[in-house]
Amino acid sequence: MKSGIKNYLMNIILPSVVLSALVGALTGGIVFLFRLVSEEVIELSAKIFTFAGTHLWAVPLVVLGAVLIAAIVAFCIHCSPHARGGGIPTAVALMRGLITFRWLRNLIFVFVSALFSYLCGIPLGNDEGPAVQMGAAVGSGTTRLLAKRHQGWERYLMTGGASAGFAAATCAPIAAVMFALEEAHRRITPLLLMSATTSVIAGMGVLSGLCHLTGHLEFTYLFHFAPMPVLPLTRIWAVAPIAILCGVGAYLLAKLTHAVRTVSHKKLKKVHTFFKIAPVFALVALIGCFFYEYHMIGTGHHLIEYLIEHREVWWMALILLFARALMVVLSNEVGATGGLFTPLLVFGALIGSLCGEVMINLGWLAPELFPLMVVVGMAAFFSASVRTPLTAMIFSIEVFGGFDNVLPIFLAIAISYVIVETVGVTSINEIAMEREIHRQHHGKPRKAVDVELTVQPGCFAIGKEPRDILWPAFCHVLSVRKGGAVKDSYEGGAIREKDILRLNFTTLDEAATAAELCAILGDQDVYANAHVTEVQGSAPNKK
Repeated sequence: MKSGIKNYLMNIILPSVVLSALVGALTGGIVFLFRLVSEEVIELSAKIFTFAGTHLWAVPLVVLGAVLIAAIVAFCIHCSPHARGGGIPTAVALMRGLITFRWLRNLIFVFVSALFSYLCGIPLGNDEGPAVQMGAAVGSGTTRLLAKRHQGWERYLMTGGASAGFAAATCAPIAAVMFALEEAHRRITPLLLMSATTSVIAGMGVLSGLCHLTGHLEFTYLFHFAPMPVLPLTRIWAVAPIAILCGVGAYLLAKLTHAVRTVSHKKLKKVHTFFKIAPVFALVALIGCFFYEYHMIGTGHHLIEYLIEHREVWWMALILLFARALMVVLSNEVGATGGLFTPLLVFGALIGSLCGEVMINLGWLAPELFPLMVVVGMAAFFSASVRTPLTAMIFSIEVFGGFDNVLPIFLAIAISYVIVETVGVTSINEIAMEREIHRQHHGKPRKAVDVELTVQPGCFAIGKEPRDILWPAFCHVLSVRKGGAVKDSYEGGAIREKDILRLNFTTLDEAATAAELCAILGDQDVYANAHVTEVQGSAPNKK
């Protein structure tokens, strides 16, 4: 009885409540600081581009400055390769156990590299991607500093930190928890739910407290706009064309991203990172000098608020859509640090704006419904491009105005999601994640292992069902043997001391996988009685 209580406190309450709360609180403080500094950097960037737009002699200096910033970002990426690109795909790969990183180095260089990217006006998200990745780094660091003997907790704490980072950046705590379950792990388990929820509560508490102490109440919400009118049921069909275009747009964006990645891998594989980044940064800076007031560059946050409050002419919305899509894909591919979350919302907002303007001009919709069409576009495009409809639904309720327009928004999310599911396109995050996995594991030999391991006394797995444990990537529990009886791992029943588990897994690093399994099942010689075969082909890229 006492050993059961001790195991419950040590392997459930301590990681999923106590340490998760600590991770969430630290992440909330770091994200607040990051948002505070990033806002100042973005304001400075706006002043620079505005000045250059009215003083042409300053344009060459701005472009030269962008090239120098590219050198700094390239140095950051050299020091921490996972600081490049969108933060969410990298964090998801870390939480799934597909890649590894140095947490402190990653935390520092993501923070620095993102700020320099924003100064240059790169059209990537200014909060959510880096916040999620820094939260994952905080979770990893907490484990390695405070729980060195319990590495089985690391991915749970990284999940909590990433969730807290998402919540602190978007001010959508429930969506942040769903993000951890639906996007990061694609499963719901009690331990994951407890870890994510506790971290989010702690992170949002710290963020809210710091906002009130410093007077920065604008950090307590993502977008600020007036309440929207309710869409009549007789006009609910109006969301269908927006949803269809968002589904098609998400498909085209994924194809464009894949095409650019393929060309970059084949043609620019041996090109130094600086020479990839510098032309893109210089191009963005040049565009910013002449078209900054048209929202051609920048994170897109202000563009969304502008579209909510102002009707944009259709041809300008179309130009913005294509121009920003190309720049976002190029910036992400070459390695500029930032998020993909806000750009996806921008694409949806532009599609919603375009459709709303057309339907209003045709007399099909009242002008006061225009902001709602923008919101419908954001929710639909987010769902289609990331393939997370539940997160999109919850996010739309938390951020876009409550329950008044739930039905049309949910309908648009469902339609756009069905379209991308039908065509079978890979989500934008999965494409970016494959790049990170390929970069770390390309050329490594794969080995398939079939082994039976014994559950050691006091280990992390005791009291949990096999499906509730975050096993190493590509690891499957084939059976659990209890006193001679074999039980399928998904028929229920918790793992107990001295149980024998038959595992099958594919590994690219035998020592690292063995360490993960020992952290879960207790110290033992993993490969003593294992059947190991070498697998032909490239490294796997999906869980």
